[in-house]
Amino acid sequence: MVSIGLIGVGGMGSTHFKMINDLGVKVTAVSDIDEVRLTEYSKLGIRTYKDYIKMLDDGGFDGVIIATPPSLHTEQAIYALRKGYYVFLEKPMASDLEGARQIYNEAKGKGRLMIGFTLRFHKLYIMVKDMLDSKLGKPVAMWHIALGTMPTTGWLKDKKVSGGILNEHGVHVLHQYYWYAGRVKEVYADAVTITSGITVEDNVTVFMKHEGGASSIFHLSWSGGHSWRKWGLTAEKGRVTVEGYVTGNYVVSDLNGNIIEKGDFEESIIHAYIDEIKHFIKCIENHERPIVNEEDGYHIQQIVDAAYKSALTHSKVIIS
Repeated sequence: MVSIGLIGVGGMGSTHFKMINDLGVKVTAVSDIDEVRLTEYSKLGIRTYKDYIKMLDDGGFDGVIIATPPSLHTEQAIYALRKGYYVFLEKPMASDLEGARQIYNEAKGKGRLMIGFTLRFHKLYIMVKDMLDSKLGKPVAMWHIALGTMPTTGWLKDKKVSGGILNEHGVHVLHQYYWYAGRVKEVYADAVTITSGITVEDNVTVFMKHEGGASSIFHLSWSGGHSWRKWGLTAEKGRVTVEGYVTGNYVVSDLNGNIIEKGDFEESIIHAYIDEIKHFIKCIENHERPIVNEEDGYHIQQIVDAAYKSALTHSKVIIS
């Protein structure tokens, strides 16, 4: 039976723990720098560690879930991969491109790294991808507007830790674009900081040109004062619009405006998280390569890096 070690049991880490338990998978050990958090897990009979290296050295589990801030991902993921574990690494892959490159070089050829791009397992996004493949054809243009409020978690606003708003919060959408339309070859972006006292941008707009010809635009903001989110696309044979992010009304139509399908998607994001973890467990059990892996993680990090370079230079950046 598969067992798991968990590095980081804060917000997302504790969510992973609950889901794993609900799936009947054993969590053998957890690591966190917060002793108060560890006390709660030790009460459950789980081995606890402040030092993740000691946890990985002691072993006793098959896979590792890493749910720590992005600045810690590189050293933790590389060490876990070198110890031979399957590794589920929460998005983003790293806090910068060099860190992602190091993880990629360690992971390639091993087939044991999965990156937590959850929309790949979300039924609404899967439905739209199936529509593209079966009825609508290749994407021509994709768009996503995401207005939100400033998060309360302190490290999210620290560029050295999070890698920035686009890196920490925007990569889900960037990965959806990559999944739907393939690799990105050109990036033009603008980023500004309106809010005082933070070291990350709180508004970013990214324009991307895909190798297959599609164009994508993404605007992400933390300074909107309230949440408002919509996304959609135009494909060769039709259009999709969604009034929301992971829930909301959706409409699929042909290019003449005739409705192909519409509805109200209300399923909680937790179901996508569960399907994501189920896939990770299945990969461990069957010694398979995850469908979202180091190739995905590294290319998304290339897009993020190109966007930040473009915002600094006010010029187009080519991804080789």
